[in-house]
Amino acid sequence: MQVAPSDGSLSDPLHAPEPARDKPADPRVSARYSNLSRRDTSPEMELRRALWRIGLRYRVQYKVPGIPRRKVDIAFPGKKVAVQVDGCFWHGCPEHGTMPGRNSEWWRWKIARNQARDRDTDEKLNALGWTVIRIWEHENVNSSAETVIQALRTNGFDS
Repeated sequence: MQVAPSDGSLSDPLHAPEPARDKPADPRVSARYSNLSRRDTSPEMELRRALWRIGLRYRVQYKVPGIPRRKVDIAFPGKKVAVQVDGCFWHGCPEHGTMPGRNSEWWRWKIARNQARDRDTDEKLNALGWTVIRIWEHENVNSSAETVIQALRTNGFDS
């Protein structure tokens, strides 16, 4: 049995109940968030282009067997290297993550849940023998590509 922390949230954010929140006063706000890209984001596309230019071929939005409802942004299945490109806002970047003032309790829950899901996905991929690389959207694309190359070399890739 897990004991809830003193702030009232459960110690397991992945399974914590969703807190109540106010509906946006302007319906355009809700529409804007609904239309945000979940894949093919600018940072992801920049990294994919950089990897493609140096001759690397990969899978996009790769469904990993044994992990339902989870995908890898950029996958190298033959070498079992998974690359996730995380947005600073949605994944709580320690450098650039911000917290909205409205519905802050709900946003804290949402971002904590995203982070817990990220950790859970990493653990499951590692258990299946994958190397997981997490790249923040603000990181330099060339150094990120080099990180991917190093992981591929570690896993037997010969460039």
